[in-house]
Amino acid sequence: MKPSVAACLVSICSLITTLRAEGLDAKQLDAKQLDAKVGAFLEVHCIECHDKDAANGDFRVDNLSPSVGFEDTPQWVEIMERVKSGEMPPEDAAEQPTADLRAEIVEWIAARMKEGESARLAKRERVSYRRLTREEYVYTVRDLIGVEYDASDPGGLFEDPQWHGFERIGSVLTLSPSHIEKYIKAAEVILDEAYPEEPIEFLEAGKRAMEVKETDNHFQRLNAAGLLDKVRAPLTTSGQIYRYSNPWRGPELRFPGPGVYEISYTVCGLKPENGIAPRMKVTEPDLDRVLFEQDIIASEDEPVTVTFQAHFPNPPGRPPKIYVTNENQVPNHPRTNATSRIPFITTKHRRAPWQMKITNQDGSPRYPILIIDSISIRGPMVTNQEQRRRDESLATEESLSAAAESMSRFARRAFRRPLGENELEPYLGIVEGELEAGETFRSAVKTGMVAILSSKSFLFIAEGDEQAERGELNDWELATRLSYLLWSTMPDDELFALAENRQLRDRAVLRAQFNRMLADPRAERFMHSFSSQWLNLRKVGMFPPDRNIYPNYDDHLEQSMVGESQAFFAEVLRQGLTLREFIDSDWTMLNPRLARFYGVPNVVDDCFQRVALQPQYHRGGLLTHASVLSLTSDGTRHRPVHRGAWLSEVFLGKEPPPPPANVDPIEPTPTDAPKATLRMKLEAHKHHPNCASCHQKIDPLGLAFDHYNAIGQWRTHEKVEGTGDDPPVDASGELPDGRTFANAKEFQQLLLADLDAFNRTFIEKLAIYGMRRTMTIDDREGLNAIAEISRENDYRVRTILETFVLSDLFQKR
Repeated sequence: MKPSVAACLVSICSLITTLRAEGLDAKQLDAKQLDAKVGAFLEVHCIECHDKDAANGDFRVDNLSPSVGFEDTPQWVEIMERVKSGEMPPEDAAEQPTADLRAEIVEWIAARMKEGESARLAKRERVSYRRLTREEYVYTVRDLIGVEYDASDPGGLFEDPQWHGFERIGSVLTLSPSHIEKYIKAAEVILDEAYPEEPIEFLEAGKRAMEVKETDNHFQRLNAAGLLDKVRAPLTTSGQIYRYSNPWRGPELRFPGPGVYEISYTVCGLKPENGIAPRMKVTEPDLDRVLFEQDIIASEDEPVTVTFQAHFPNPPGRPPKIYVTNENQVPNHPRTNATSRIPFITTKHRRAPWQMKITNQDGSPRYPILIIDSISIRGPMVTNQEQRRRDESLATEESLSAAAESMSRFARRAFRRPLGENELEPYLGIVEGELEAGETFRSAVKTGMVAILSSKSFLFIAEGDEQAERGELNDWELATRLSYLLWSTMPDDELFALAENRQLRDRAVLRAQFNRMLADPRAERFMHSFSSQWLNLRKVGMFPPDRNIYPNYDDHLEQSMVGESQAFFAEVLRQGLTLREFIDSDWTMLNPRLARFYGVPNVVDDCFQRVALQPQYHRGGLLTHASVLSLTSDGTRHRPVHRGAWLSEVFLGKEPPPPPANVDPIEPTPTDAPKATLRMKLEAHKHHPNCASCHQKIDPLGLAFDHYNAIGQWRTHEKVEGTGDDPPVDASGELPDGRTFANAKEFQQLLLADLDAFNRTFIEKLAIYGMRRTMTIDDREGLNAIAEISRENDYRVRTILETFVLSDLFQKR
């Protein structure tokens, strides 16, 4: 790193030591005396069951701080809610308080909570900083300067840490010196691609998949028959790799350089009757990246052309490796056509005796066969808008005034706000220092731009004002919060213009922008990102299923599982459906791979499509998605406790406490013992004094889905080790309130009957994602207001999202 850049980054380095959680150190406050009436109430109605000797439910009131509103806030809120609802004291208590006394106690605690809220708001730091996620960094760079940076490639940015599935929590996204090094390197790579030392020429190149040279034994025969331009590359088994996609050969077809390229393959896909389609998978092995993946169904006489775009960071003259495989699950065969060295034209030609037989007597395919005809690649692809962004950000006139003008435009967009007085001076100082050191003007300006892309104002979303106390967002901050909520990127020109004119806080304008942005294709990012983080879908496949137990599990199925849940959420949002669909539905979103897994027929097109569900499929709602059922398993067996804990937290908003230490895990059944279901083994938890209270609440939630195995397949019997027949699945249960169910479908109806609980939880999860922080007591009023509007509008998900954006909560720091 150049010294001038390092000097400019002192501010971001200091930020590492100053970033901290917002809040009030209650120990610095004078403890408030507990109201005598409240103290007496606790003594009469609570202490007997909640002191150090009893501590029912692991909850004590004898050691709570009297500084209500400032210390032990969650516990005091719990007391307030239980007293208000009539749960405390319980119905069988010897003495019950009057309704007036209950109301008086609740009002007193609520007033103290309000005092604590005011104190915390007064203590809040004037400016809060929340770092961009890796995904947001990529999208922001693309919109800022038109470069497709591959942050997950080797040497790219670190993965983001998670908090309960969420990757956007400001206090979790910390910063370290190693992060800064990564960001500086990334900025240099990005700017080198945007402004290469030598112009990169757009080039288009193509070739036949297989070319027969004059020295080949078959050249004369094929030439005489006019078939030289008809030779194809067949991929008949999953072990074959087509390695010849590179069309850049010789000085006249030299690989241009880094950038986005458009790649086209003309292919055929032969699908056996009642079999699976060949799946074309294109990879770049050096980057360990999948470029394209799709089922191909096309006859030999009517090939199709598939086109996709991919980014390659390779320097000029060093082309990428591009491999194609046919992911058809057919074992590798030692006598495939690829190893026979006989040029392939069509399956209609007879096979040599030693060749693998790929068709039946009637000419129909025996296996899923992928046939590649030709390849074409063109690029680098740069849109007019991307080129405009690059041009306006780098001065063409070699003068400091021109550099100041272009860098000012660049920094204003990068920082997502107007520049402060003299804020650009350090970056211009870097340019001057580079020029004095003998660097070219272009190189000097790029170094200044590296510092901008490595600064805290770019890498962090900042909210607040150093010069004044401010609880509400200004228009620029609101534009940024809205854009990163719905698009995971910086505001566009329209949002910037509204912020400039201070119009965005107008409710009608904000609603219009919400509708515009949700209709934009970029809103797909929110649908995928929020659903993945809310449901913890990033953990699908974290414990790869044992292939000996689940041989039909593969990467394509795993991707399809996650894709179903993401597409399902998007469909609910787009179609104006309600929260009820998440709990139970008579439809889902399937592609052919997942449809086969679920046993749903007639799903052919390789895309996610809405499919009606029949009772015999045993599906409906997110809770029966294979993604959810597999992420709460361990790769070998289903885990009812984990499923119950996940459901409790994600759908009901109740995070179970961690299990007590030194509890023996559930051991597999010995092979010489009678077979026992996991439910039978969990019965022991009901009799363990340290486990019973929690497991009585968690286990029924997970056991309701016992008909689904570790990868989410329906079953009627549980396959376990031991002697005798596999025992039948029992998915019945009883909730703590006494309601019972016989299976998952009945359990889902019980959840629907208490939709308000899910409504509150969903809104809180959405707020955590959108506000980039956890919710606190101070947010309860805002969350409750959104929940009430949701209830009045039949719990429609789009209405919930719009209400959140228009809420006072969303417009506050």
